[in-house]
Amino acid sequence: MKNERTEGAETADLVDLLFTIMPMVADHVNDRLEGQGMTTTDYWALRSVDGPMPMKDLATCMDIDPSYVTLVADRLEELALIERQPHPTDRRVKNLVLTAKGRRFKKTIPDKLWSGPTMFSALTSKERTHLTDTLAKVAASRVATSSQL
Repeated sequence: MKNERTEGAETADLVDLLFTIMPMVADHVNDRLEGQGMTTTDYWALRSVDGPMPMKDLATCMDIDPSYVTLVADRLEELALIERQPHPTDRRVKNLVLTAKGRRFKKTIPDKLWSGPTMFSALTSKERTHLTDTLAKVAASRVATSSQL
C-alpha cells in the first residue's frame, strides 16, 4: 500500500512553505527599499495601482483596512509617486493616480528589487514562470471558505 497523503496534509505543507517564504520576501523588499522611504506595503500598493483607483478598491485589492490605505496613500503622496484626485462622478470618493514619477518608479522598481541574488535565484527562468503561473491560478481562485477544523 502506498503512503498516500491527504489533500489536507499536502496543503498544510504548501502553506508552511509559504509562511517560511513570505517573511524572506518581505525582508528582501524592506532591505532593498531602505532609504526610499517606503515599506513593503507601500511597494505592494504602488504595484496595485493601475489607472485611477478608488482608495476603497485598493483596500479591497490588498485585503487591508480602508483606514490603513489612507496612511499608505499619505506616504506615497509624500514621495510624489501618487496623487489623490476627485472621482469624476462621486464627490465622496478619492482616486489614487500614479504621477509621472510613480509610473517611472513602478516600471523600474522590479529590476532594482529582484535583480541579483534573491531567494528565487535557485530557480530557472522556466521554474519561476511556472511558479508565477501556479500562484496566479491560486490567487485568482479566491473562493470564500469557512473555517472548519
